[in-house]
Amino acid sequence: MRRIAKMGIALTLVLGPGDLSLLAQTQEPKKQEKPQKKADPKKAKKSDAPPPSGDTADLATERKNLTRVLRALSDAVEGNSPRRLRDIVDERFYDFPRFEDQVTDFLRDNAELRMHFRESTAEVKGDKATLIVDADMTYALKASASVEKKRRERIQFDFVRTATGWKIFEITPRRFFTP
Repeated sequence: MRRIAKMGIALTLVLGPGDLSLLAQTQEPKKQEKPQKKADPKKAKKSDAPPPSGDTADLATERKNLTRVLRALSDAVEGNSPRRLRDIVDERFYDFPRFEDQVTDFLRDNAELRMHFRESTAEVKGDKATLIVDADMTYALKASASVEKKRRERIQFDFVRTATGWKIFEITPRRFFTP
């Protein structure tokens, strides 16, 4: 130990105190560190608190949830399923029975229908949200199945959060889904 101390003093005189600390850092054997496990985002801890309201991570999650509802709407319309349409629409949807009848009539007249939504803007405020999309629909009437028709529209979907998740309570304009 004395020998190491004497070498340190001699090196300090030769190299200077600042250079000695650099030399000591390079001479120390490196400690092996255990690689830390990365947290799996899918496996959230129970103690983790949800992000505060209005957080960008929260907005991204809510936007994904709203997108799922729109995908379910598209699947319900393309699959000609009024029951699935009822499941994603809130009971406060203004004049839903008439809207459902119009959509059912439109689907009955068509041989094939495909819809595509491109999200433009999203806004989430508490338990209400608004999503504006550019909607494209390609369909063929049963009377002339070989002739495809197209519709394009910018649609605003208003959502409300319920105990079972997000539900649509207004679609503006509705003419996109009517005959």
